[in-house]
Amino acid sequence: MLNDYGNILVAITVSFFIVILGVPVLRRILASKGVLDNPNARSSHSIPTPRGGGIAIVLAIIAGNTILWLGGDGIPHSIMTISAFACGLGLISWADDVWGVSAALRFICQIITVGCALYLDPGIATNALPFLPIWGAVLIVGAGWIWFINLYNFMDGIDGMTGTETVSICGGFILLSLTGTLTSDIVPPLAVIGVAAIGFLYWNWSPAKIFMGDVGSIPLGFLLGWFILNAFGDGAWLAALIIPGYFLADSTITLLKRACRGAPVWKAHREHFYQMPISFGVPHDRIMLRIIGANILLIVGAVWLTPIYSWLGIIIAIATISGVLWSLSRLRA
Repeated sequence: MLNDYGNILVAITVSFFIVILGVPVLRRILASKGVLDNPNARSSHSIPTPRGGGIAIVLAIIAGNTILWLGGDGIPHSIMTISAFACGLGLISWADDVWGVSAALRFICQIITVGCALYLDPGIATNALPFLPIWGAVLIVGAGWIWFINLYNFMDGIDGMTGTETVSICGGFILLSLTGTLTSDIVPPLAVIGVAAIGFLYWNWSPAKIFMGDVGSIPLGFLLGWFILNAFGDGAWLAALIIPGYFLADSTITLLKRACRGAPVWKAHREHFYQMPISFGVPHDRIMLRIIGANILLIVGAVWLTPIYSWLGIIIAIATISGVLWSLSRLRA
């Protein structure tokens, strides 16, 4: 019988190869069925590209987590339930990728999914916000979780973006666990998600041969939101916010600006900070390298500074996020 480390190695290996080998097959199928993201005025690409590569990511995560669960490794007890909920969101998101689903229906499905997750495990909310009554904690945590799901989708707009952010969040949280800030049981499932994202990045890095689609970004937002909320419950709320800080800032600032002038926040656009350089001919990989640099600084601050000098971690995070947003708004070819 495999020992724990052997089982974890099998899980992440299976997860990686499902994506790295499955995406080219999936790409041909999607192209033959006409499931393409065709360029338009709001697009950041110039040629029709297959959309729906997130199917491979979801399958890889389900397979990897199932191996971990069957192996009896010390993983979060509810990981399979949360993975099943993510798969359900993936199904409605796939329908949206192929046929189009109204924003209202998608939002209702997200509310139901998050509501069911919190009903089955209200501790997600009450541990994150223990100073509030149960109903208040559930409402606030539920709203925040749904927002994170959608911002993960909103930010999936250029080659390599969501895959890179997924690797950054998984890597940062694994380091938080290895340094003792978070519990060790989150490491195996985060490793499964992270290596799946790495496999997808091989095909999605600029110039992208396939796009993730809502079928990938929505479930990933749900899953990673769950890990973030559990980090809140472990008392690591500041580090849990700093690591995805760039994603949170770019999406929230942009959507608030659109809301203030009455623009529909749920419709596609090209107003995020990371999208601004595209209009000036800046390659996607050049934008991504700046974001990767910012994410590394955020991870360093969250993992090694925040637990000791929280104020220093906050200063570095604010400076890093402000710097990368300003840099992207000024970036030219």
